[in-house]
Amino acid sequence: MGVAAIATLSLVAVKVLPWALGFAGGKYLYHQVAGSSDPQTLTTDQVSQQIESQGSQIFKAIKQEFPQDYEAVVEKITAVARLGNIEQVRNTSRMAVADLRQRYASLLSSAPDSKAAEALRAQLDMLNHIMARETATTCNNYLRQGPGALSTPDQDFLSDMDKIGATLFRAFGAAKKGGLPAASASDEDWSLLADAFIKVGGTPAEMDAIANVSLEFEGLCPAVAKLYTSALSLQGEPGRHIKTALLYEIARN
Repeated sequence: MGVAAIATLSLVAVKVLPWALGFAGGKYLYHQVAGSSDPQTLTTDQVSQQIESQGSQIFKAIKQEFPQDYEAVVEKITAVARLGNIEQVRNTSRMAVADLRQRYASLLSSAPDSKAAEALRAQLDMLNHIMARETATTCNNYLRQGPGALSTPDQDFLSDMDKIGATLFRAFGAAKKGGLPAASASDEDWSLLADAFIKVGGTPAEMDAIANVSLEFEGLCPAVAKLYTSALSLQGEPGRHIKTALLYEIARN
């Protein structure tokens, strides 16, 4: 399993994060905010209070790490909520958070290892949760399509998605404030990941399936779980390089 093969993993667009960010936020918001009895009178303070009362970890992290962006997002949500359109509230929430994710994705190369690990572990937790409760086909579709592959995501899944978003924004914030130099994964770093992947039972067939997002490969989800586990096992700067590289490829799409 060569360096070139393992390096392709950094380009795998495991389409979980882009869907998760904002999806959970919209789900938390749209019934109560857009569904209020007199939406035209809603204020930004009321919308912000609704967000906080519903315990959205994504929005809490945005407010803590990027308060000005949080205020701008609340203003956007308030504007469409006043129209009383439930679907617009959900879409605005999702798009606003996704825009922030794309704006700050480049910060990840400077994120500390602890925050990168937290964000990648949230991805792994969600994947493990789906593998335990869904079929292999559904799980594979989730990797390609995101939560849309789950017909009716329950509260546990929504909580997982909320955690994915929150941990990423905490990584963004730590990168912005921490002053660590930007770090790119080297060939040596990818070689270490390849070794770690083999140690946890990874195979060339699984590597191929990950690199090509082969939905017909029944073990795709377990293979991706091994990839995340391998990355989380790497310590020091090589570990930081790999974790932030994988997260960046997910977050920027």
